[in-house]
Amino acid sequence: MSEIRFQHVTKIFGRRVEAVKDLSFIIEDGEYVSLIGPSGCGKTTTLRLLAGTILPTKGQIFFNDEPMETVPIQDRNIGFVFQHFAIFPHMTVKENIAYGPTIRGRPRTDIEELVEKALKSVQIEDKADLYPTSLSAPDWQKTALARVLASEAKILLLDEPLGALDQKIREEFQVFLRNLVKKEKLTAIHVTHDQAEALTISDRVAVMNKGRLVQLGTPADLIYNPNHLFASFFVGESDFLEGVVISDTEQEAEVRIGQSIIKVNNMGIERGKRVAVAVRREFFQVEPSSTKKLPNSLPGIVVEDQFLGLLRRVRIKLENQQIIEAKIHAKHPVHFSENEKVRINIDPKITRCFDYPKEGITSALEM
Repeated sequence: MSEIRFQHVTKIFGRRVEAVKDLSFIIEDGEYVSLIGPSGCGKTTTLRLLAGTILPTKGQIFFNDEPMETVPIQDRNIGFVFQHFAIFPHMTVKENIAYGPTIRGRPRTDIEELVEKALKSVQIEDKADLYPTSLSAPDWQKTALARVLASEAKILLLDEPLGALDQKIREEFQVFLRNLVKKEKLTAIHVTHDQAEALTISDRVAVMNKGRLVQLGTPADLIYNPNHLFASFFVGESDFLEGVVISDTEQEAEVRIGQSIIKVNNMGIERGKRVAVAVRREFFQVEPSSTKKLPNSLPGIVVEDQFLGLLRRVRIKLENQQIIEAKIHAKHPVHFSENEKVRINIDPKITRCFDYPKEGITSALEM
């Protein structure tokens, strides 16, 4: 069992730098959780706190209800995998994997059994007697993973583990890594800058900003049900329509945007409140203004229609002068011209409505 619990954890470096601020969350036994966020948001500090290379300034971290502040690194039952392959070049694959149990004084028969099992788990039995210089990049990482398995660690900390792999290999390795963690019943905490990787590989994803946990949720939650303005902004691409709530029902609310009124998903914001309506750019539907008007649409003028390969990015100026961007499929039957009048259709079910931040949207989304 390897449940991890952060309880009001803060880490201050020097006198002023709060690297993480009041972190409180639980990672369940056997769960795969990724940490994402802009550079400097506290992801790596959180990983170091788990490892024990630094200690909290305030608060506590628990493994299975046992406080960790007095437990040294070597006794935390943790394995590490990094972007830069941390294996010994002067040892064979088998010797690298055997290193951990050997220095802990395990009997030879136990070591051989652990090494054989680890080699089989990561599917490199045929490379056991090779030196790292003979390995491909994925096999380097498999060797590092096998060494963790042979150490019998139950918690796996991964810091950009796939960053050195080519894109195609990286995508394949994501599936391999998740399957391995689940098969071996590990608890994994994975730091990455690659949002697609985090959404693909994780049970839940933690979005961080400025040292704080913004949202911890399933990949589907972060895409379809973000509960914070920054989470909606950071994960994928969203635009924020500025308006005022004029009426509401149990399921939907009506928001005035410029001279138009659209229905949005009701999130309990009172009428009369100024709001920011989040819509993911791939969820906008853009049609010529000559098309039959749909009940939930906004008028606009095309600023640019840019080809991006599989997608096109259409920049549109709304009647309130706000510019939004819609991502549509490259095979959309209509190519829009500059200054063409269009309508942007919006499904209320895919909108998220947030209180308009006092400091303004730009300041609220600072990283």
